[in-house]
Amino acid sequence: MPGPLPSASPRRRNAATIGTTVLPAEGRTGRAPAVPKAYRLKAAGRAWWNWAWKLPQAAAWDEGARYFVVRRAQLEDELASLDFANFASLRDLLAGAESEAIQRVEEAIELLKRLASGSTSLMKEMREIDNRLGLNPKAMAELRWSIAPPAEQQDLPASGVSSIDDYRSRLG
Repeated sequence: MPGPLPSASPRRRNAATIGTTVLPAEGRTGRAPAVPKAYRLKAAGRAWWNWAWKLPQAAAWDEGARYFVVRRAQLEDELASLDFANFASLRDLLAGAESEAIQRVEEAIELLKRLASGSTSLMKEMREIDNRLGLNPKAMAELRWSIAPPAEQQDLPASGVSSIDDYRSRLG
């Protein structure tokens, strides 16, 4: 004898306890909020600030996230200020040398510049803040964020899949 019929409205026992937040694909609308008064941004930081507030993730940021965003923008300013090597004068200094030798010297100087300037630790801090703001796929998964498909794609059937209405019309 068979067992009982399956329930008409089954309930998952392992249902997610925290739902997923779906972010708009077009990103956050409106202007970027004002930079908090205690912070001053230069050109690179201001550009990053304006760019970040247009992302889909920005739609989920609360008031407290503004301080992480502005700190991340400040790090862009700090990284830009570390760019102090003038390779044009280096090429003059090495005039007559092979281009491969000049390139190796430039790469060595670039490495020394990164090590001496602390840009490695700056980039580590940038990654930490990016994780808190959900700016990479792993961080988005941890925050349970997903980006909705663009509005024009929501109405289209998946490629290779026919409409059920087309199938029904062929039947009868």
